[in-house]
Amino acid sequence: MIKEKMNSMVKELSESGVVISFNGSFTQNIIEDIGEAIKKYIEKDMSGQEDNESISYNVFSIYIEQSQNIKNYIQKKLECESNLEFFKAAFESIIVIGKEEGGYYVCSGNVLSNEDRNMLKDSIDHINSLDKAELKKLYKEKLRSENCEGPGAGLGLIEMARRSSSKLEYMFIERDEKYSFFTLKAVVL
Repeated sequence: MIKEKMNSMVKELSESGVVISFNGSFTQNIIEDIGEAIKKYIEKDMSGQEDNESISYNVFSIYIEQSQNIKNYIQKKLECESNLEFFKAAFESIIVIGKEEGGYYVCSGNVLSNEDRNMLKDSIDHINSLDKAELKKLYKEKLRSENCEGPGAGLGLIEMARRSSSKLEYMFIERDEKYSFFTLKAVVL
């Protein structure tokens, strides 16, 4: 059955502008290898164009933040809830890098606990309400804060918003009473 679907999946991804995709459990090695592929793709794709390095750096930075957020979230959840259900859900993580309307996008998706949904939504909404100067100020405040709550402490979302050309786009799709599927998209023009 999967053999027949492979062509249609690749075609659908291609029609959506996807140039690089990964679906599965994120490890540091996978994150690094995909990061190298992104840099090489954008370098070739934008060869000779202005802002090549700036765009490449922003796409790469957003990709790193999104993939690290997924990896760290899942690791943290597995430490707290070492259940088979969430372990399997970790393999439903996805990240895609694509082209649209003269720029690139980085879109990720992963399963998250419904108890974490409202806090994440509030964080993204707050970040989306800020302009670039306010984002820079918030980023510096978070860096100086003594109350950092471990890896990231919200810095990743702020960094993505700073590097994105528009507001962060997101969606939660509820799966059941315990879990939702979360998607996050950032665009670089």
